[in-house]
Amino acid sequence: MIDYNCLIGNWPFRKVRDNSFKKLQVIHTKYEIEYGYVANTDSIFYNDPYEGDILLAKKLKNSNHKMVISMNLNLPYLYRDIKKSNETFDYEGIRIYPSIHKYDLKGSKFNEFLHMVKENNKKLFISYRMGDIRLDHIIEQQLPDIVDIKEIMTNKYDNEIYLLNLKSAEVLDLKENFIKSKNVFFDTSDVKHETFAMEKFNSEKLNKKYVFGSFFPLYTFESSYFIYTRT
Repeated sequence: MIDYNCLIGNWPFRKVRDNSFKKLQVIHTKYEIEYGYVANTDSIFYNDPYEGDILLAKKLKNSNHKMVISMNLNLPYLYRDIKKSNETFDYEGIRIYPSIHKYDLKGSKFNEFLHMVKENNKKLFISYRMGDIRLDHIIEQQLPDIVDIKEIMTNKYDNEIYLLNLKSAEVLDLKENFIKSKNVFFDTSDVKHETFAMEKFNSEKLNKKYVFGSFFPLYTFESSYFIYTRT
């Protein structure tokens, strides 16, 4: 089993305990998680996400976990930033946070970004939301337009895309789009509001479209794990 949605680092809106890579390793070993795609929450809030990714690379060194860099598409010179990361890191994916950085998932700039991700053969992780938005006292998250999400899911560049932290109702609203989408998946970290979410997904023929995501450390790992494995 693989964890497609895990992070390390600090969260500015509330105290998050056990947010270290060492703790993540211990939990993954305990629950027989082979590895995780790990990003750094610090990178979300740094003016230059690269500075947080340098710290992440040091933490992941000599482990089998996969590094995911963070990008803020409001910043200029995206091609340069990807090139710099390619020259510095051994990383597997790029994670973006439109609800926090507040940009549209459409237009020529975003289309160019999708093409760059494909050119560099990286997985794309899109955080639809970051945790319970009612607890954000400094910023107000702006959820992406679902119409833009549907357009991304047409996946004209054939990217490997993971939509993270969708609620179960949102997943079901996008059911036909997921079924038609090639290489587009969702993680199960935020489907706890539906009592029998996994059974529902299976009955709706979505069983090949979801992956496990713990959303460590913002969510308790065990709650995400048991929903995925025992519901």
